[in-house]
Amino acid sequence: MKQDKQKDRDFVNPQELIALEQELAELKQQHGLLGKPRWWVRLGDWLAEKTQEPRRVDRKKYIRLALTCGWFCGAHRFYARQKILGTLYLLLFWTGFSFTMTLIDLMIVVPMKADSQGMIEL
Repeated sequence: MKQDKQKDRDFVNPQELIALEQELAELKQQHGLLGKPRWWVRLGDWLAEKTQEPRRVDRKKYIRLALTCGWFCGAHRFYARQKILGTLYLLLFWTGFSFTMTLIDLMIVVPMKADSQGMIEL
């Protein structure tokens, strides 16, 4: 089987491809050809940095907020001090985004075990 892949002229070894990509990135960096990332990439990186900070919240209160008003205004995200995501839920509630993401949030939080004070880390 290996010999068949090596004989096939269209076969590309993934390890070789990764090594070539890394070599190309190093050459671009050496010659100063690396451009500034696109605005949406920078925005995504900034959002990821802001949302990666773990927050401790009361599990029961978080679940209650998600069930009662999280599906249309993202109240559980505001409670968890994730203002950017809360605002996104609020702005896009009419598209169904908030409802879908709240269901996903609940699927993540419900099985989590709370500590002795009833707190979880998000």
